[in-house]
Amino acid sequence: TVTIKNSCSNDLRVYKLDIGQGGAKASQDFSPGSSVDYKVDSKWADRFWGCRQGEANCDQYGPAVSLTEVLFKGYANADVYISFVKGFNIPMSINPDGKPGHCYNCGVTTCSTLPSCPNELQGDKGACKSECNTFDTDDYCCTEGYNDPKICKASQYADKFKSGCPDAYSYAYDDAKSTFGCKATKYTVTFCP
Repeated sequence: TVTIKNSCSNDLRVYKLDIGQGGAKASQDFSPGSSVDYKVDSKWADRFWGCRQGEANCDQYGPAVSLTEVLFKGYANADVYISFVKGFNIPMSINPDGKPGHCYNCGVTTCSTLPSCPNELQGDKGACKSECNTFDTDDYCCTEGYNDPKICKASQYADKFKSGCPDAYSYAYDDAKSTFGCKATKYTVTFCP
């Protein structure tokens, strides 16, 4: 079960992208204080993100959104969850209902206050784009000749975001510092924790 909670003071539309079902996408409106339980398959791989009213292109996977990624039964048969891959627009947390054990720590990932956004990365309605989405170069996106964790390193932007939200995934090869694992039957994703 993945529980989505809106603890923001405004309405949100939350999107769910199911990678395992060929990229099927669904959305649901959440009023302040509301929550919904999503029952998912035990080997589910998916993404959730939220949009405030009026955010341009927020319904598409790719713009500046605070992103929850979950892969159930990942490495060492544990669930893996990662956040903030494409930039950010809303503070969020991911809280597993599980116990730490071998190869996983069941950590709570939280970014309750978003980092400041450089002018050149600012998007719509206060969203902050990633450097890859903004500049679309191989060195920022870790593509082509930079598609290697030994070559593609954190940029000044990624370092700034990491210092503001240490749990947040800040660039393509931030796995070592921002991938969390757990064996749990329930996760709670809270917008505006």
